[in-house]
Parts: sequence; C-alpha cells; structure tokens
Amino acid sequence: MTSPSPPPGRLTGIDTLRGLSAIAVLVCHIAGYWTFMNLPWKLPQLMALGAHGVDIFIVISGFVLFLPVVRAMGQLDSKQFYGRRALRILPAYYVALAIAALLAMGPRTWDLVVGSQATFPELLLHIFGVQTWFPGTLGSINGSLWSISLELHLYLVFPLLVAVWRRWGMAPLLIGSVALAAIWTLSRGLDVSGPVGFGLGGIHALPARLLQFVIGMWCATRLVSGGSVRPRTWAAGSLVFGLVSVIASTTEQNEVLVHIAWGALGACLVLLMCGLRVGGKAIEVSEEFGERAYSFYLLHQPALLVVGPLVALLPGWPAQLLIGGTATFLLITAMAAVMYRYVELPTHRLGRRMFPGPSVRRTHAAP
Repeated sequence: MTSPSPPPGRLTGIDTLRGLSAIAVLVCHIAGYWTFMNLPWKLPQLMALGAHGVDIFIVISGFVLFLPVVRAMGQLDSKQFYGRRALRILPAYYVALAIAALLAMGPRTWDLVVGSQATFPELLLHIFGVQTWFPGTLGSINGSLWSISLELHLYLVFPLLVAVWRRWGMAPLLIGSVALAAIWTLSRGLDVSGPVGFGLGGIHALPARLLQFVIGMWCATRLVSGGSVRPRTWAAGSLVFGLVSVIASTTEQNEVLVHIAWGALGACLVLLMCGLRVGGKAIEVSEEFGERAYSFYLLHQPALLVVGPLVALLPGWPAQLLIGGTATFLLITAMAAVMYRYVELPTHRLGRRMFPGPSVRRTHAAP
C-alpha cells in the first residue's frame, strides 16, 4: 500500500535549488576565468567545487521529467514530450549560441572568450548539439553549453528509460547506469579519432552521466511512493554526501565515484527541498530567480569573460571578487530576465499550443 501522491503542479523549492546550482557554477567560473585576481589560500579550489552545480542540474532534470510519469503510472507520449522539450530548450539555446559564436568567431572579440578563434565546423557541432562527443570542442565557443548537449541526449533516451522502468522497475536502471558509466570511464569512451581530430566521447558524454539522471528519476519514485519526506533525514544525508562529494572531488578518485557522490548529494537536496514547507517573500524571489536559471546559465560565461578586463581594473582581489562579482551577477541576472521574457516564455506558450495533449497517458499498469 502506498501513500497518496503529492499534489500536482510545481513543487516549491526545486526552482530555488536550480537557481542555487546556477550560482554555484558562476562562482566556479569566476575563479577559473578571472585569474587576474590571484586568489589566496584555498579559495580557488573551494570555488571550483561550484562546477558540480551541473551534477545537481542533471539530477533535477531526471526528477522533474519523471515525476509526472510516476504520478500517473503512465506511458510517455513521445510526440508530445519531444515537441514540448524541443521548444522548451532549443530556442534559448540557439540565441545563447548565436551570441557566443559571434564573440568566439569575431576577429576582434574571439580572444576575449576563447583560446583560439572558433571555426564553422565547431559551430556546426554545437548547432546539432553533439559537442559532448568531441571533447576538444567543448570550450571552442562556450564551454558551459556542453550540459545542454547532454540534456538533449538524455531526452532522446528518456522514453526508453520509462519503458525499462515500466517493465522491470528502478533497480535495473540504477545498476545499469552505474555499470555503463564504469565501463565507459575505464575504456576512456570511444578511443578513436573523430572527424575534427579529437577523441570521441569522454566524461561529459551521456554514458558517463546517465547515472545522475537516473538518480533523479529515483527521487521521483521515492517522493510518490516512499511515504512522507522528512526534511531532517535528507538534510543529514545532504551533509554526509556533501562531505563525501568534496573529498571525492579533491582527491584522485575514479570519475564514476565522483559522479555517484554528487548524484547522491543532488538526490538528498532534491528530497530535502520537496520536504520543506517554506513561504514568504524570500522564497518567492528565489523561486522566480530559479525559473530564469536556464537563461542565466546559458549567458553567464560570455558575460564573465567580456567584463573580466573591466573588473581587473579594480584594486585588489577583495574588490574584484566582491564588487566585480556582485555587479556581474546583477548584469547576468538582468540579461537572463530579458531572455526569459522574450525568448523562453513565448516559446513555452508556443509549445503548449502546438502540442496541447498530455505528455503522459494515464494507465492502470504499474511496475
């Protein structure tokens, strides 16, 4: 016997977590790209941990996509799913890609944002969303866009994951995704030369990261059928796995263990946020920011690199980090608000008009 499913609709806290993850990535890239600051002590290493905000993103993605399926115990309508996802992700992605490409390919601007002037073949890889399969191109235009490429590939296999869950449950998905990541990492992907002269695949490709998406799917099953979500339990879990994740990331550990540790932390944080009952102006602001986190993430890297020379004029690393970092954060937030209003929202509405049917068809069968 299972407990009742949570009420339908958006879960308060998930957008907040998405926004915090985007800020964590920004903090990482401030340390990585603003090398002129010469940060003291262990600040660069601590700020670099923000890169794992992407791991949290992946867990959140698996959770929010799978939750409606688990609630309905239903089947995925692939046409509706792919149509809405394409209009949810691609328009803003292509706008951000166009901005980054103009900078990375421009004869007077490329040296601000990339190590060497971007080429048309590299742009084509980004247009088709396959740059994660050619690791040498990840930083050729906008290095942060690799995770969008990964998301697109996860969407492609999501109906298959749902079919496996309906037939055999979550255990094969969890075990299989860990085994796939281990095999892929040990074999170093497909150790061949790709069409642009790079090794094919790597730790950013789907086989290495599927396990975190599946962990997010497990969170959905836990929320719906696992009884009440106790914030204290998942807060304690977040603390434990947070420490494990930091240790794993700062020592020479297998990448699979690092991905598992950060995926487990992501799961704890997702379930912690689902169990919290918070309200007030602060949560409204954080949720609103989280709704714009996708645009924020897409735009943050070029903005950081372009304003970097101006920030470098400030006296000393404290002013550069605090004043420059705050000003840049506000600038990116404003840019994200514009992108959200004029690109994301209109294409969201278009997606609902073009694909008005439910993405999940309710059935009586359950795994």
